[in-house]
Amino acid sequence: MKSITRNGTLLAGVLFASMPQVHAAFVVDHFGAPLGGQATSITNGIVGSTSTSFQSGLTVLGGSREIHLEIQQIYDAGNQSDGSANSTTSPDYLSYSNDANVASTLRVTWDASGGGLNTNLVAETGLELYSTFNDSPTSYTISLETFGGGTSTQTVSTGAFFSGDVSFPLGGFVGGANMGDVDKIVLSIDGGRASDVSIHGLLAVPEPSSGGLAVLGAAVFGLLRRRRA
Repeated sequence: MKSITRNGTLLAGVLFASMPQVHAAFVVDHFGAPLGGQATSITNGIVGSTSTSFQSGLTVLGGSREIHLEIQQIYDAGNQSDGSANSTTSPDYLSYSNDANVASTLRVTWDASGGGLNTNLVAETGLELYSTFNDSPTSYTISLETFGGGTSTQTVSTGAFFSGDVSFPLGGFVGGANMGDVDKIVLSIDGGRASDVSIHGLLAVPEPSSGGLAVLGAAVFGLLRRRRA
């Protein structure tokens, strides 16, 4: 092995070559499929109106995605709500909007077409809505279900004009789902009147590698000793 010098590039190469490989995050959905987009909408609906779109054969966890839209409150006639994934106006995003005359909820479900995801989340720190934006205060709820077992849920609310990642720590879920065997993941978005929401992806975030940090610390300590010698 080459000796460590004061050259920053060489130091970085040695340190990272010494670190063990860490568990990588996996993508539940990057909202880049299907080609041409998947959409659902309600125009001039009444309270309780629903619209559902289901598509399979997608590059998402389990291979299928269901988008379900439901009207919660009507303020006036001429209302419209929309939900879409990978539309021509918002490629690679889940998009959701209400006009000023309506409030609704959008629900997105991944469950391998009813057969179960059989996904192990034990090694993850939690789930994350990546690169999220909402212009009105919005509540996001994720439900994890084990078929024949239980359901665990967690809700995170954001303020107006939020832009960033929305995190759902695994320890924050309440309920009886088996995190080692999650069969269904459901994302529910509660949007008020005139709200607009966009999400770039749903990710499972890995546990940090304490072993990798220990190796990094030992390497830095060794370098300092060499420089002082």
